[in-house]
Parts: sequence; C-alpha cells; structure tokens
Amino acid sequence: MHLQSSHMTIEKWFFLFVACVIIYLFWQVIQPFALVLLLSCVVAIILSPLERRLRAILKHGKLSAGAMTFAVLLLIFIPLLLILLLMARQASDLIHASLQDKSWIEQINPTTSPIVALLPESVQAQIFSIDLSELGSTVASWAFQNIGNLFSSTTKFVLNAFLFFMCLYYLLVDRDRLAKELMELSPLRDSMDSKIFKRIVCTVRSVVFGVLLVAIIQGVFAGIGMTIFGVPGALIWGMLTILAALIPLVGTGLVLIPAILFLFFTGSTGAAIGLLIWSVVLVSMADNFIGPYLISGSTHMHAFLVLISVLGGLSAFGAIGAIAGPTILAALLALIELYKSGVLTKGKI
Repeated sequence: MHLQSSHMTIEKWFFLFVACVIIYLFWQVIQPFALVLLLSCVVAIILSPLERRLRAILKHGKLSAGAMTFAVLLLIFIPLLLILLLMARQASDLIHASLQDKSWIEQINPTTSPIVALLPESVQAQIFSIDLSELGSTVASWAFQNIGNLFSSTTKFVLNAFLFFMCLYYLLVDRDRLAKELMELSPLRDSMDSKIFKRIVCTVRSVVFGVLLVAIIQGVFAGIGMTIFGVPGALIWGMLTILAALIPLVGTGLVLIPAILFLFFTGSTGAAIGLLIWSVVLVSMADNFIGPYLISGSTHMHAFLVLISVLGGLSAFGAIGAIAGPTILAALLALIELYKSGVLTKGKI
C-alpha cells in the first residue's frame, strides 16, 4: 500500500513537471501573438451580444460570426488604418515644419495678441519663453514613433491582422463551447466559474464602453473640429484628446484650450470662436449625454485607473496596449471584487 502511494506520488509529480514544460513551450510559441489574441478576445466579448442576436435571425452560427467579423473589417479596421496612416503623415509634416521651415509655428506672434496683452507682465514673459517649435516637434515625434511601430514590418502587420480576424471569427463561433471547456478544466465549482466569467466580461465591457469609448468619441469630435477650423496636425491632437479625456477634472480642455488659443494667436479669431463653440456643444455632449447612455447598467470605472492602464499599456506593449492595459485592469478589478465577495471562502459563492 505504501509502495503504491509512493508510485502515485511520483506519477503525479512527473505529470506536473511534464505539464509545466509543455505549457512553457506552448507559451513560447504563442507569446509573439499574445497581444493580438488578447485584443481579439476583448472584441469578441464586446460583440457577442450583437452576434447572438444576429445568430437568432440568421439561424446559422458560422454565418453570423462571419458577418460580424466582416463588419469589424469594413467599419472599424479599414477606417482606423486610414486614420493612422493620415496621422503618421501629419506627424511627419509637423516634424518637418518644426525642424525645417517652421511655417506654422512662425504664424504665432504672442507679442501682438490682444489676449496676451491683457495678462500680467510676468505671465507674458513665461508665454514668450515657451519654445513652441520644440513642443510641436516633441509631440509630433512621439506620435510618429508610436504609429510607426505598427507599420515597422508590413509582413508582421499583415500576419497579426490575419490572426486577429481568424481568432475573432472562431471565438464568436465557438465561445459557448470554449466557456464549457474552461469550466470543465477549472477545479472550482461550475457556479463559481460562471460568476467569475460573468464578472470579468461585465468589467471588460464597462471599461470599454464606460470610459474608453466615450474618450474615443470625444477625440473624434475634437479631431474633426480642429480639422474644420484649421489647426495643424488635427488628427494627432485628436489622438491626444482621447488620452486627455481620461484625466479627471481637466479632461479634453488640456488639448482643446491650447488649440483655441493657437487660433487666437495666429489671428484666426473667427475659427477660434468656432472651435470653442464646437468644443462646448459637441465634445462636451459626448461626455454628458452619450457617456451615461453607454455606461447604463454597468459599473463605471474610475477614469484615473483607466488613464494609468492606458499609458502603462502603451509603454509596455506599444499601440495595442491602449486596449491591453485596460483589459488587464478589468481582470484585476474583477478578481478583487470576487475576493471581497468571498471567493476563497468555502461555500460563500
């Protein structure tokens, strides 16, 4: 009996050792594409309610999943790709303008601005000391570098895009079967597994719809407004507006107010007033009206935590980190909530 027990212990540890080695090797295989797979999982979580409704109409899972995947390609991926290409071009133009002819920067003449003249002399001195050329060049270089990383290798970009859409399709088709398989593999009770999945899904949707989507809408409105009223590099400033929208208290004003002042300083008073009205009416509307509609029924995530996760994600993972960071935050907050509710206490869930 003792020999049999020892034999079983050896088998168990041998199995665990082999399992760890294989899992490690498997991670080495998929690690280059881990962020792409994570992004496809997030998109699948967001789209699954729509796909479920479409499946009920079409009565065919593969057809509905294929239609949703094609819709993402046509309505989101291609327009986003075009916008990124335009942003890269604008960033290149701004860098050239800042370092070479400085044509748009030289339009700014604070010494002749009636607004600056009303300020105290100490404040005027601070404004005159700002190196606008260096500031514009720094922002443009940062945007150009981060966008350029996406297209640093055309082959890698095409491969990642292909894997994303293939993974998205199969996640939409087989999500119920995959969830069932994960529940069977989990040592926890099915009721606990179901609650964990539900909390993580709700938290991911809350992050995306409650904060990120509203910030993206505000950035889009801001970028359109700055394009209409003639702010150089409007798409780049629109992207920065998305990040600024996540900052508590100051929000989009961190980018829009300097843009409005730029138009005033360059003598475009009418354009400045127009951008001011556009910002108050449309950009603010996204936060005050669209935001509450999108986050209704979900837990609103604190904007500061989302900001840190977005910036940290960009720093750690590149451009795709804008989604990866908040997703990791969502999983962490879901685990914290489960821990507080007693997930580790036997019988509480």
